[in-house]
Amino acid sequence: MATTLKALLQDRHLQSHTDFTAEYKKYARQLDPKLADHPPGKAQFYKWLNGDIQAVPRGNHCRVLEAMFSGWTVEMLFQEAADRPVAAGRPGSHPPEAASGFEAFLGSEMVTHGATLVYPTFELARASTQALSDAGVPRQHIFGKPNSVFPAKHRIDVPMALAENDVRGLMYVFSVLQRYTSIDVEIQSDSDVVAQCNRPFISFGLSSNDCTHMYLEDDTNRLFTIQDDPESGAYLEFLQLSDGTRYSSTDDTNIGIIARVRPNPELHPDRNWIYCAGLGPRGTTGASWYLANYWNVLHDKAGANDFVAVVKVRSYSDQTTHLEHILVAEPEE
Repeated sequence: MATTLKALLQDRHLQSHTDFTAEYKKYARQLDPKLADHPPGKAQFYKWLNGDIQAVPRGNHCRVLEAMFSGWTVEMLFQEAADRPVAAGRPGSHPPEAASGFEAFLGSEMVTHGATLVYPTFELARASTQALSDAGVPRQHIFGKPNSVFPAKHRIDVPMALAENDVRGLMYVFSVLQRYTSIDVEIQSDSDVVAQCNRPFISFGLSSNDCTHMYLEDDTNRLFTIQDDPESGAYLEFLQLSDGTRYSSTDDTNIGIIARVRPNPELHPDRNWIYCAGLGPRGTTGASWYLANYWNVLHDKAGANDFVAVVKVRSYSDQTTHLEHILVAEPEE
């Protein structure tokens, strides 16, 4: 079994053990100079290329390999090459058929008219601003920079805020759009898009994003709903799919969803709304990372039909995301 690692090394002309070792040592020194003293031996290297291993490398070898191939996990590197996720790797290294498949996944209107990536914006709740005012906290002192190395005062105006995890998820998808396509991309807030919603978009965030509520309010054939969960502790909601399955997040494992729906197939059969969202801070980023790296898996399972996919992601890394369940809508007659 030839591994994805072998295919990527062929792209970089590093198939020989000598060339690979030189590259390995370069990245190892950047992490820790001592790591460069222990590159893989020749026999081990060729076992890696052919998938002749009992388990994927861990420890220092894992660290160096993931540094050499940014965007790839060690698990992805040791998959069979034919099954590798197609959205990682170097810009410009993807075959035309992969780009064509990605565009089919996005829908023709997004390809021809451009993609809008949608982030949610937030303001402090009125009760919060009143409590701060009552406590004598000036508006410019509500947010701070506690870890700044400079002693000077920082006065920060934040009329609206963005969640870091939503932005990180957006950047995963923006990156794959840039690598694969020449689609025009614009980035807008959810309030702007809801006000002018006659477009395809990719939205980030679950109940925090008004684009989610626009779908839940208007679509009579909803693939998923958000339900209040007063017994869940830190997570106040759970996700319910139209097939009756329910999913909740915990502190150890967050739930994310990737959904692709056509809001009005009669009038706009080629318009897709795509959602990357989740319950918990890793839910949205894990869903976005999975979409960016494994859209081909979703495309193979759903074809041109609407779908919602549920993913699970461990609390310590977006790259631990795996597909838990996918619900594909029946094709319309």
